[in-house]
Amino acid sequence: MNPQIRMIALDLDGTLFNRDRQITPFTREQIKKAVSLGITVVISTGRPYVGLPLEEAGELGIRYAITTNGAAVYEIPTRTCIYEKCMSEDFSCEILKEVLKKHVHLDAFVHGDAYTQTSTLEVIRHSSLPESTRNYILTTREQVEDICGYFRKNRLRLEKATINFEVESDGHFVDREETKELLLSYPEIQVVSGGYNNLEFTSAGVTKGAGLAFLCEHLNIPLECTMVCGDSENDKDIMGVAGFSVAMGNADPEIKALADYVTDTNEREGVGLAIEKFVNHGR
Repeated sequence: MNPQIRMIALDLDGTLFNRDRQITPFTREQIKKAVSLGITVVISTGRPYVGLPLEEAGELGIRYAITTNGAAVYEIPTRTCIYEKCMSEDFSCEILKEVLKKHVHLDAFVHGDAYTQTSTLEVIRHSSLPESTRNYILTTREQVEDICGYFRKNRLRLEKATINFEVESDGHFVDREETKELLLSYPEIQVVSGGYNNLEFTSAGVTKGAGLAFLCEHLNIPLECTMVCGDSENDKDIMGVAGFSVAMGNADPEIKALADYVTDTNEREGVGLAIEKFVNHGR
């Protein structure tokens, strides 16, 4: 075991999960072994609390999750939110209203829950998302007819929004560049892609790296004693602040260039192999 590593933070989609949203047996074995050695293993994801693999987390001994790209940090077993940074109610409605003028599918995450405007669901059916991810989205969102009206009525504040796009036969993503230009015109938000050419936005300054720094302070673990695994743009910041960073074999080229080590893909036990090599080796 590397004595410097005391916490491992794992992205989900494209990292811990394979294409079928499964954690493979070898990777499960390596996570359990790391936990048995006293390592704190946490989830680091763009998903909200309701999108976490709660049963698997319990089985594997994972007790904490950095969610919605760092906008909220949870104790998993009790759904206790120990950190949250949201956009204001008025700003949430303003930006959602503008985004919904585009041809997009939009998910809005609030206090660990997920909402989608019913009129945008058709876009998700013509996106480039894997079938398992599409089904996950369709089965975990609360559908509302008017998301801005719902937010105002219930005085909700946005943690994060995820935008997916319809893909045409030539590979063009409808309205993606126009939507990105719109989002980048707001200095109040942070804009990244979480994979599959989506766009995600949170309050400015919200990142998985900031969530990791908070959790390390909360658990009294030095930030330099962390190892992270990721694959896409929303992992960029956390890989820059962690003590040791691992990019998946299927990661974006920019993420691979940032990493201290490139492991195998999410389809070929990349996370398990990295944990075995840098944490569990010889134990």
